[in-house]
Amino acid sequence: MGHERLGMLPKTKKWRVIVSEIGAYEAGSITASNIAEQTLTALGSRYCELANDPNVRTAFSFLVEIAQSAASADATTSVANKSPLELVSELARRMRATTKGSLETRELVQRATADALVAWHRENSAEQSDLFSASAPRSRWNELGSGAGFCDMSRLYFAKLTERYLNYFLEREASAVITDFGTRERFKSRLGEHVSEVSRHSFESAKITQSYAAGWFNKNALGASPSDMQTKKFLAYAFAKLREEFRREGKQ
Repeated sequence: MGHERLGMLPKTKKWRVIVSEIGAYEAGSITASNIAEQTLTALGSRYCELANDPNVRTAFSFLVEIAQSAASADATTSVANKSPLELVSELARRMRATTKGSLETRELVQRATADALVAWHRENSAEQSDLFSASAPRSRWNELGSGAGFCDMSRLYFAKLTERYLNYFLEREASAVITDFGTRERFKSRLGEHVSEVSRHSFESAKITQSYAAGWFNKNALGASPSDMQTKKFLAYAFAKLREEFRREGKQ
């Protein structure tokens, strides 16, 4: 499918360094480095399951439909005149109709997908304004209607999902070992201060899915709708690549 073969992806800042800067913590054998490793392990374990979660497939399929609509010449089905708010609202309706899978996953996936849509709009709109106002400028969604456009959206999707899971598991793993309330609250506060670094790390990690997404879209989604099995196979591949990236980084 024309995807790149990438080794360990370069990062602006390594995950262990980010966690150490969020809060240098040590008690017995537990250090910030341990918390960083445990977070990546928890994320990798969760990524073993996500390709099979109906919520993940619903959200990803929604992004595929947007890209297909952008590629369509049929004005009646085009996404061109829809605002981010309209798309996020439609996403929420789709997610509510997904009655299977983890409710926790549904919430994280829905928020991450909305984040990706808003980020795409911000990066591809000539004007800047309130993204959710009725008069928000329309994004150039038509740029999504190709493998190149879709791979950018796909990367944003996996980056935003990774970002939300990293924050979730990092706070959970830290809370499990930091028993002092004051220290735990300081750690949470510092985590908020470092959100941009976690976001950047997630985006850099998600590059590993990008070129494969372009080939997959061109082969399976242009002129036809991908089957549930094709979507599941793509997600399984993407999450496996991300899981391997986190596994290798955890050993650094």
